[in-house]
Amino acid sequence: MSVPSLTSSAVRLLFVSALILSLSACGLWQRDTTEPPASLPEFEAEGDAERLWSQSVGRGGERFLWQMYPGTDDDLVVISDAAGRVTGLDPESGSQRWEIRLDDARISAGVGVGEDIAVVGTLDGHAIALDLEGDGERWRVTLSSEVLAVSDVTRGLVVVRTNDGRVHALDAASGATQWTALRTTPSLSLRGAHRPQITAGRVLAGFDNGRLLMLGLNRGNVLWETTLGVPSGRTEVERMVDVDGYIPLYRGAVIATTYQGRLAALDLNSGEIFWTRDFSSYQGADVDTASDVLVATDAESHVWGLDPRNGADLWQTDALRLRGVTAPVVVGSHAIVGDYQGYLHWLDLEDGRIVARVRASSGAVVTRPELVNGVLYVVTDNGQITAVNPELGGHE
Repeated sequence: MSVPSLTSSAVRLLFVSALILSLSACGLWQRDTTEPPASLPEFEAEGDAERLWSQSVGRGGERFLWQMYPGTDDDLVVISDAAGRVTGLDPESGSQRWEIRLDDARISAGVGVGEDIAVVGTLDGHAIALDLEGDGERWRVTLSSEVLAVSDVTRGLVVVRTNDGRVHALDAASGATQWTALRTTPSLSLRGAHRPQITAGRVLAGFDNGRLLMLGLNRGNVLWETTLGVPSGRTEVERMVDVDGYIPLYRGAVIATTYQGRLAALDLNSGEIFWTRDFSSYQGADVDTASDVLVATDAESHVWGLDPRNGADLWQTDALRLRGVTAPVVVGSHAIVGDYQGYLHWLDLEDGRIVARVRASSGAVVTRPELVNGVLYVVTDNGQITAVNPELGGHE
């Protein structure tokens, strides 16, 4: 992501990939020999991708500081810019319903939506809840450090991940802390965090030390804990094993990845590992249960098709190598990924071929696109949100 900050007690590495200078070639007077991202690949189109609308939501944020995803309610899309401008949009047209300006807030993560509120997090360690009708702040609380991720709001709680390795469950009505879970943060880790996933009264949370936890939603009690990544190597960089990416559910299992670690399928109820394979990813995966295809993006932006029952290879493509590819979103017979130039690419689930492409915006796609009610919402670092039809139209 970016170079580490030496002033923080828990030194954070903002991004590790060949999109920036490799750590082995960072000398001030050295020539940059970093491999460039792959050129935009040519392909034979098998359908037309359609942008439905695009809307500026204010000032964008640096791609690896601003982990922004849209929050959605039945008839509202909520998004924030980096400077504290939170906007409610009509999902059909993208037109603005309301706008709230948090002039003293530097937004770093969100938006979590549910139970009549939208929650964002800030670089200064605040979680802020806003009224879904646009009537201003409901509450604001100070947490232990910068907010990296915010869950959806459900069962009266919102779960927030902070930079110091803590997970906080906050009361949706008041913001009061109900419980906190903590795991040790390594001295060096990737910039980012797994967005806590709430499922069936439980919270799935990944940590920078390579561990995956299932917590009880009401009390924060540990239901199970599994080590996915084991640090190895002599340097701090070699020992990074963050669990950061999107984690899909598949037939009673969770499928999770670590950076410089493993891809594994674990029992949803016990955390027992069904299968595992060496893999490195900070983006994660998605799965199609109809065709039994697991699609994962690795740390070099190669996209893999795997068998979710055993992790075996089905296909792999390096056509988007080093293009900052997001975790995939599986829709029908395709997997859709975004990249650093704002393009969305449709890959055929059968063999990984690129079959369609559309540019959401000129900025980099910030986080995994959100699929809601048959519409794909894409946020880019120039402050744009774009709605895209994930189903391909006819092509002659």
